[in-house]
Amino acid sequence: MEKEQLTFIDDAVREWLATLDDIIPQLIQDMVTGTKQNRFDLVTNVDKSIQDKFELFLNKHFPEHQLLAEEKSNDEVHAKKGHVWVMDPIDGTTNLVKQQEDYCIILGYFVDGEPVLSYIYDYPHSKLYKAVKGFGAYVNGEPLKQPENIELKDAIISFNSLVMNDETMHDLHDASFSYRFIGSCGLDSIRVINGQFGAHINTNPKPWDIAAQFLFARELGLKMTSLNNQPVDFSKGGNFIISNRACHEQILQILNSGQGYEK
Repeated sequence: MEKEQLTFIDDAVREWLATLDDIIPQLIQDMVTGTKQNRFDLVTNVDKSIQDKFELFLNKHFPEHQLLAEEKSNDEVHAKKGHVWVMDPIDGTTNLVKQQEDYCIILGYFVDGEPVLSYIYDYPHSKLYKAVKGFGAYVNGEPLKQPENIELKDAIISFNSLVMNDETMHDLHDASFSYRFIGSCGLDSIRVINGQFGAHINTNPKPWDIAAQFLFARELGLKMTSLNNQPVDFSKGGNFIISNRACHEQILQILNSGQGYEK
């Protein structure tokens, strides 16, 4: 894709994201919460409204672009053909509902299956993280540096303890410096992108949970693989780790030792 075209799309999307600053406060004030698969799987009018607004934006400005997103049927989306946006309108919905904190908007733009633009908008803290294929990664327009490689023994790592067996959790705790879990795949990943965490592990993310991370990892020299060290299919999701290179191999060894990490 030509740089001019990429810049045009980036400018338009960032302008759209800026409009959310005027919309989200009222959506939160009028928030209505429902559930999907169980009482912990929350969805709100905030999620649905943001996604609907982005779909209208695409239809108006880029009608040839497809949208693969959490709160819609994606049966007609051909994710690896042409121009495709993958969106999580609110990543960390439980945090939004219970805390009004620690949630973000995730957007990944793919052309014929290749990531070319990525955004993670940490709305509560007014931080827009962006990656552009071949041109690096940024936060609020300032370039991000490649994170320092941190050995696992010196690194904070992030994972959901509810989906791992006790032995694996203890091994990870013993091998690492410490453990944290924010509960938003995008924001846990941002801690790795910023160099604050050594790694974030997620055992069952959907495509929209990890849509932006592919390009950030590529532009910042991080490792992003499945938990058996294979490429991750952006259109399907599945278990993944985003990590600095010094942590990656040792964490995968721990996760896959014995009977594996699953309960």
